[in-house]
This record gives sequence, C-alpha cells and structure tokens, in this order.
Amino acid sequence: MDIEPLEVYARDSNFAVIKPPGRNFPGAVIQGDSLASLCRTALQLARQVGSLPNAPEDLADCAEEVADALLDRVLHYQAVLDAHGIDYPHANALSDADRVKLTPDGDA
Repeated sequence: MDIEPLEVYARDSNFAVIKPPGRNFPGAVIQGDSLASLCRTALQLARQVGSLPNAPEDLADCAEEVADALLDRVLHYQAVLDAHGIDYPHANALSDADRVKLTPDGDA
C-alpha cells in the first residue's frame, strides 16, 4: 500500500471525487459495497435480457458489456482487499462464475 496525497474535490457519501497524482482528470470513487450492488443489478439485468426470446442482439451486447465491466471491477477490488487482508464490505463474494455470456463468441 502506498500513501500519497490526493486532490479531493468532493467527500460526499458514495459520491467522492478524487484525483490521484499523475492523472489528468479526477475519478469518481464508488464504495465497494455500492460497486458490488451495482454489479449484481447489472448481472441480473443481463440474465433477464438473456431470457427474452427475441432480445435484440445490440441489447444483449450492451447488457453483457456492462455486467462484465462491473464484474471485472469487483473481482479486481476483491483481489486487492485479499492481498491486504481486508474483509469485503459486501456479503457473498462475486467470482468469475457469476459472469453472464449472451453473445455467441463470448465477447461483448
């Protein structure tokens, strides 16, 4: 773990905005429990889209892409916490097995 100065533009609960050294633009911080919740919602949405008999392909692509992007973030977050011996703020860890594949080639 590194300790570095950050430019803090907002500390609002679940809406923090910070800029780490070396970055051109600030980033939006999403707390781990909120990130996991957003990811679970996206995965649920992707499953719902996948269950539609005639879902448009572009809708399936978008649903898969959003779910994958959020799941990748959660998996990275969990790996970082694991590496530092920190408990997850969310119950029930997510895993790669939670991934939803809707596109034939598996790439959204």
